Amino acid sequence: MYISAKEAAKKWGISERRVRILCAEGRVDGVLRSSWAWNIPSDAPKPGDGRQLRHMKNLDLRIGMMDFSKLEQARMTLQSLDDAEQFVRSYKHLVNRFVLASFAAEDLELNPQDLAVLFSQSFVPSLQFDIQVLALNIRSIMMRMLHQYGLGPVVGQSHPQMSEQRLMQLYQMLMQGLDTEGDVSYRNECVIDQNKRVTVLQQMETLFVQWDRDWTELHPVVRAVFLYGELIRIKPFGAYDGLLASLAFAQELMNGGFPPALVEKEHEDEFKAAMILTRSRGNYQNVLRMIEQVVLRESKNLQGEA
Repeated sequence: MYISAKEAAKKWGISERRVRILCAEGRVDGVLRSSWAWNIPSDAPKPGDGRQLRHMKNLDLRIGMMDFSKLEQARMTLQSLDDAEQFVRSYKHLVNRFVLASFAAEDLELNPQDLAVLFSQSFVPSLQFDIQVLALNIRSIMMRMLHQYGLGPVVGQSHPQMSEQRLMQLYQMLMQGLDTEGDVSYRNECVIDQNKRVTVLQQMETLFVQWDRDWTELHPVVRAVFLYGELIRIKPFGAYDGLLASLAFAQELMNGGFPPALVEKEHEDEFKAAMILTRSRGNYQNVLRMIEQVVLRESKNLQGEA
């Protein structure tokens, strides 16, 4: 039995274009070419890839001596909660804080007062249209994630796994209502890496190779932080990539049983300085410590202890 390149892309969690490239390179077992289409055996394994992001090697040496016991205790405490209605009310407040923090990280102006008015279903004349649409879209996505992945006493209905396709889906949902018609695609630009020109597409494909292969055994918070940092560095789409990175980060935290949390605006400068170290040295120690603090704080907020 054979499947199409589109079906294989969905099965393997990569782009259809990447599947066609792998077929053309002869790296898919048993693939057959019929006219213009590729016929791929339904049981063909996803091809491996030896590429690796240069500055992300030996990541186990770059996160320091992290103790995850407090995070694990917070996760277990959330799992023991049983009042789903109260939890959802607390989660809605968390979403407000998350939206403000994600906008601050993207250097977009949005204050709590305007956000409160916007979320009460009122238009804010002083805010740009794009800002209002993005904020509303993020809130909608975050509420949907709660019921998809579950958290605390809320039971998840589905668990979409992170992949190139899922990332593009998140971006489409983020940009809904703005001038982005049709399929989304990575920006068509190159960067210089190890004296070689590397496209955004190549960087993203390499990122997801590591996501699927090298990061699978990492702690969920570490995986989420690495993904966030790489999306910030690569800027895959060229518009509102920081907001997308925040959503991907939130998804992976929730998928691991942790509340979505970002560093507050008043600590944003310190957080950005820590992020610079991730790009120049691959050092995530300070970023992880800051994220640990906000995740623990939001866990307490959800427990009604703040």
